[in-house]
Amino acid sequence: MFKRHKVKILFAINNLTYGGIQTQALTLAKEFQKKGAKIYFFWTTKYEEDFVKKELIKNGFNIIDGRFIKDKFWGKYSWRLQRYVPLIKTILLSRFYGFDYVIPYHDNLCHFFGTILPYTGAKKTIFHIRNTVLENKPRQSWYLKKALHNQPVIIANSIHAGLKFQEVYGNSYNLNISTIYNGLRLRNIDHSKNWKSFFGVDRYDFVVSSIANFFKEKDYSTVFKAWKLFLESTNSNAVLLIAGDEGAEGMMKLYKQEVKQLGIDSNVIFLGRSFYNMELLSITNCNILSTQNEGLPNVVIETIGIGAPFIGTNVEGVREVVGENYPIPLFKVGNEEALCQTLTDFFDKKYDLDKIKKYSALRFQKFSTEALIKSYSKIIKV
Repeated sequence: MFKRHKVKILFAINNLTYGGIQTQALTLAKEFQKKGAKIYFFWTTKYEEDFVKKELIKNGFNIIDGRFIKDKFWGKYSWRLQRYVPLIKTILLSRFYGFDYVIPYHDNLCHFFGTILPYTGAKKTIFHIRNTVLENKPRQSWYLKKALHNQPVIIANSIHAGLKFQEVYGNSYNLNISTIYNGLRLRNIDHSKNWKSFFGVDRYDFVVSSIANFFKEKDYSTVFKAWKLFLESTNSNAVLLIAGDEGAEGMMKLYKQEVKQLGIDSNVIFLGRSFYNMELLSITNCNILSTQNEGLPNVVIETIGIGAPFIGTNVEGVREVVGENYPIPLFKVGNEEALCQTLTDFFDKKYDLDKIKKYSALRFQKFSTEALIKSYSKIIKV
């Protein structure tokens, strides 16, 4: 009797660290593993041992070191060798393992794996559009051109990103773009524990959080300026908790310096990376995301999922998560006065928290893991 071949799925991610993209990949990987698939994770840049042990090895996922695709060794001999050796190595690797599906997440990996789509032997390769499309005319990247010419399965995680990508590239390539929202399953919170004490904020009457890694598009400067205005205008016993990891090198140090220069360091706590975002959201009076642009931010989905009030920048990705009728107004990019006003309104208890919770509970249904798995299962057959 023949043993059924296990479907093999490769997830390609730059960084094996905690983050929004990794959360989505792990959600899919675990569900497809339950259905009998064999799961591989291919990484290129950053490897955090804690994440790998707890999230990958513990779950029985296989790990492939893909740093060779970024190695500049062959460039000293020829640009052709630099371009084609990593591509050929990846084709041979794919055929050796016999991957049935390839799911890259970051742009560079979508372009790279899309380029070799016809040669890997995989049934399907996904091309993800996960960020706001900022370009207004097609990028002249050899890898991107090759990838789109090969017609991969294109999935946008937001309607606005898919529409913009179609607008920019649709005249040059035959695109078939599907939209699949991020899906999150929220952890249960141990409510018997004093989480205000855990975060060291018992003595504060008003607790505000901001949860985002320190990337250049994240606009913490506006948050800090607004926080200074808020403290000066209310004279409140308040604290701002910042939960974020070093995304772009040096950004955390710059922000800490800015907080000190503004004179608000006694009312701001940098938590670093937190494994307790749900618990943090359970004690916050409101959560802030200030940003230049967003694809579909997981932290906003988490905030409405737990029913915590959310204050955010009026950019497309945020609007698509909270919807047009969210009870709390969004503020323009860089407008610290508007952010301060909304914070003050919360402090003065001008918002109906029950209305916010009810709206959020209904809105969160769009971003369930069940919907995510159902949509991907139409593409990936296990």
